[in-house]
Amino acid sequence: MTMQVSIFSGIISIPERRTQVVSREYIGFPPLRIDKGGNANILAGTQGELLRIDENGEPIGVGSKPFPAPCVDGVCLDDRWVGVWLDREFGECRMAALPFDGEWINGPNREELRLVTSSGRDLRPAGSIWSRTLDSEPMKMGQSGGDLVFTTASGMYMVDKEAREIWREELPLWPEISRMGIIDRIICVQGIPGGVAILSQAGGVVVIDPSNGSTIFSKVLDIGDKIAGVSYSEGSGWMMMMHGGSLLSVQRIEEEEVVVKTPGPVLDAAIVDGEWRWTGWRHDGILSNGSPKYFSRDGIGVGIIGEMVLTNDGSWSEFGT
Repeated sequence: MTMQVSIFSGIISIPERRTQVVSREYIGFPPLRIDKGGNANILAGTQGELLRIDENGEPIGVGSKPFPAPCVDGVCLDDRWVGVWLDREFGECRMAALPFDGEWINGPNREELRLVTSSGRDLRPAGSIWSRTLDSEPMKMGQSGGDLVFTTASGMYMVDKEAREIWREELPLWPEISRMGIIDRIICVQGIPGGVAILSQAGGVVVIDPSNGSTIFSKVLDIGDKIAGVSYSEGSGWMMMMHGGSLLSVQRIEEEEVVVKTPGPVLDAAIVDGEWRWTGWRHDGILSNGSPKYFSRDGIGVGIIGEMVLTNDGSWSEFGT
């Protein structure tokens, strides 16, 4: 019998801190991304700030900073959000679940983290339902059937919403990419009907069985670029944002992708009124009946919620303005 060591480790409690009041006009911190879910959306800042917002971008409660490190990824489950904080200076990585209900509060500061790290103890993100320490650097998270699927530098895992492990597997490999000798990372983990799709920056695609992590389908996209981000809609398919500024649109992951040229890099895309819309470097765009339309903007759009675009200065504006 082979003994498996848990990918998680211990927790401790921390005191509550005061929170930050925000408005829809200005969120109070520079945003990094929006983690979108059916019950709530979570706006993440560049230094670990978090804010719950509704489908119109209106704040739910107040902003907070539960842990003193950048939040590198997050995913919304049924009644909670699960995030990962990574501090490279101290070599600390935390995964924790925060409830959609109730107040989100501030956690420790960086000095407290430094002292706790040097003593070998652990800190828990404030207000979390559960918290774990990751023993390997995270890459990407997603959800499938209410469970959490995530990848690290050492493998891929499924846990339930209470952090109980369901299965673990090795990271997918694509020989065509390996022979190129390039550094590749997982860029997307997405539950789809009948499986979980995993995409890499270099264009690797694999669909795995959510019951055990085994491979169902694998291919490599001929993209000639790096994938910077991926958006998915069950009814409308995939929109892949390329590092060089274009988009790849495809209805089903097994099909041939369609290239959509853009004026600059795209940072977020979403289905609004049945059509793909996106925002990014000084422009917004829409794919209407297969044809792209572009709208210039002064700032850099980092996220779309309905008819609103969140820009990198932390302010909201209407799409296309």
